[in-house]
Amino acid sequence: MDRLTSEILVKIFRVTVYSTAALAFCAWIVQSSRYLSMLNSSGISLAKFLKFTSYLSVDIVAVILPMALAISAAFVYQRFIESQQLVALQSAGVSPIRMLSPLLVLATAMTCYLYINNVYVSPLAWKKFRAQEFKIKNNVNPPETSGSIFSGNGFSIYAKEYVGNSYFRDIFIIDVRNPEKTYAYYAQQGAIKDNVLMLVKGERAEIDLQTHRDSIMQFQSYNCNLKEVLSAENKPPQPNEKFIHELLQENVDDAEITMAQRALFHQKMLSPLLAFIFSLLAFFIIVQSPHRRKPTIPRMGYLVSAIVLFQGFFFWIANASAKNPELVALNHVLVEGSFLALVILIWQKRKFIE
Repeated sequence: MDRLTSEILVKIFRVTVYSTAALAFCAWIVQSSRYLSMLNSSGISLAKFLKFTSYLSVDIVAVILPMALAISAAFVYQRFIESQQLVALQSAGVSPIRMLSPLLVLATAMTCYLYINNVYVSPLAWKKFRAQEFKIKNNVNPPETSGSIFSGNGFSIYAKEYVGNSYFRDIFIIDVRNPEKTYAYYAQQGAIKDNVLMLVKGERAEIDLQTHRDSIMQFQSYNCNLKEVLSAENKPPQPNEKFIHELLQENVDDAEITMAQRALFHQKMLSPLLAFIFSLLAFFIIVQSPHRRKPTIPRMGYLVSAIVLFQGFFFWIANASAKNPELVALNHVLVEGSFLALVILIWQKRKFIE
C-alpha cells in the first residue's frame, strides 16, 4: 500500500470512527429512553441500566456504519477537491480507481464485520438483552434509600427509613390486586431478599369492599413472595434473537412468525452490502462528477438525501416483507441492482472529467 492510499485510508477511517461514535450515542439515548421507567419501577442502579441498554448499541452501530463510512469518505474527498490536491493528482496521472482503492478496503472490512454481526453478534446481544429485561422485570432490587421501595401491579411498598443491606424500618404496604378486598400492612422493620419480603412486628388490615367491613391481624413475622406480584412472563424467542440458521427453520404453529424470520434472514444477508453501495455512491457523486466549476457542498446534500432515502426504502421493504414475502425479491433487485449499476458507472469513468 503506497503513501497516498494509506493517507486516504487513515483519514476516512478516523472520520468514520468519530462520526459513528457521535451518531450512535445520539441514537442510543433515544432508544434507551424507552426503558427509563425501569430505573424507578424496578429500582435498578444506573450502572445496571447502562449495561442493560448497552446491548442495543450493537444494532445501532450496524445501521449507522455504512452511512457514516460514505459520508466520511465524501468529506475527505471533498477536502482534497477544495485544497486543489485532486487537480494535482489528476495532473500527475493518478486514476480515480487508485483513489477509490482505500475506500474499497474499508468497505470490504466493514462488510465482513457486518456479516459477522448479523450472523452471530446481533442475535447474541438480543438474547442477553431479553434475559436481562426478564430478570429486571421479575426481580425486585430495593433502592438504598427511604420512600417508595416498589410499586407495580397493584402492590406498593413504602419505608420511612433505610437501615442498610436491604433492611428498612417503618414499612407500609398497600395491596389492591384483589378487586373485592384491599390489604394494608405495617411493620416496624423488614427486608427484601431474593424476591421475598420479610416483615417483623406489624399488623395486617383487610378491608372488604363489598361489605365495607375490616379486620386487623397482628403478627410477629410475615413473608410475602414478590414473584407472585411481579408475574412476569418469559416470552418465546423473537426473530431478532435467533441465529441465522434458526431463521430458516419453519414455525409449524405460527405462519406469521415463519414469514417474519424469512424476511429478517434476507435483510441480514443484504444489509452489509449497503456499505459498498453507499461508498461507491459517495465516490461517484463527489469525485467523479465535474468539480472545477461546480461547488461540491450541494453534492453533500444530494449524497445524504440519497443515502437516507435508500436506507429508509430498504428497511421499509424489509419490514413489509414480514407480511408480504413477495417483496423480498424487490429488496434483492434494489440492493444488487444498485451495486452493479454503480460499479459499471464508476468503471466507465476511469479518467477524471475535465
